[in-house]
Amino acid sequence: MLKLENISVKYKDKVVLDNLSLTAKSGEIIGLVAPNGTGKTTLFNVISNFLKPNKGNVTFNGDLQYKTERKEISIHKQLATFPDQGDLFEELTGVDHMKLYANMWKGTTKHVKEIYEQLQMEGYVKKKVKTYSLGMRQRLCFAMIAAADTPIMLMDEVMNGLDVANVSLISKRLMQMKQEGKLIFVASHLLANLDLYADRVIYLKGGDIIHQQPLNESTDEYMKLELTPEQYEKLAYTLPDDHLYIADHLCCIPIKNMSMDEQKEWVVRLSAYKGKELTIGPLGTVEYYEKYYHEF
Repeated sequence: MLKLENISVKYKDKVVLDNLSLTAKSGEIIGLVAPNGTGKTTLFNVISNFLKPNKGNVTFNGDLQYKTERKEISIHKQLATFPDQGDLFEELTGVDHMKLYANMWKGTTKHVKEIYEQLQMEGYVKKKVKTYSLGMRQRLCFAMIAAADTPIMLMDEVMNGLDVANVSLISKRLMQMKQEGKLIFVASHLLANLDLYADRVIYLKGGDIIHQQPLNESTDEYMKLELTPEQYEKLAYTLPDDHLYIADHLCCIPIKNMSMDEQKEWVVRLSAYKGKELTIGPLGTVEYYEKYYHEF
């Protein structure tokens, strides 16, 4: 378990993290979304013990206090961060990179072949990195952190530059790692993809967590319809008080407390908007992102 208590980070007059608290458990994938410059990287640096907060504590498994310097080696053995493509060695092969990470954290390379085979990298993994495309490099970076096989993993934009097939391969491996008890943080701008594998998504704003969206629990469902501001204004006075109008384009009407007759009535009313697709379901990461960050 990882516990952050009242974490604050300040650079001169700018507060980046403000009294942030979070508890995360093993076997959990947590998505992290926010616009650039709102504290994602700073939060990752605090979790990885690269940055000491001005205030607050980080604890791993209840007894490993991050602020105790003599335990830094123990902390770094428990945690790996997603490598940057710019840190790859052009003259080394993909296998060399994977074995490097495996030896540094795991102490063995026996599992390396299984990883690159699952990620379908056999065709190039033994070639020098200087021959790789951007997509190959990104897949290698993921394979490296998978080879590290640490209890905690921090992944920033893991799906960048990947096609649909490779996104599916990595998503599958993420689910396997979760089942093995890993605690994985994934910061991503591919919002809809997070809905496929994350257990919850946290949203940062003003230096703190403003919302946590559980994805593996039953959530309230909405009727959702794209409406222009003019269309919404004409309909607004008849809408339930707890409806949402997100980012000046998406009207969301909760159906939790509606009778079947009321639901049918709203379906008929909303169907009158020709050319608009009416959908029913929970709010996803995309809708919440627009709700909280529309002004960015």
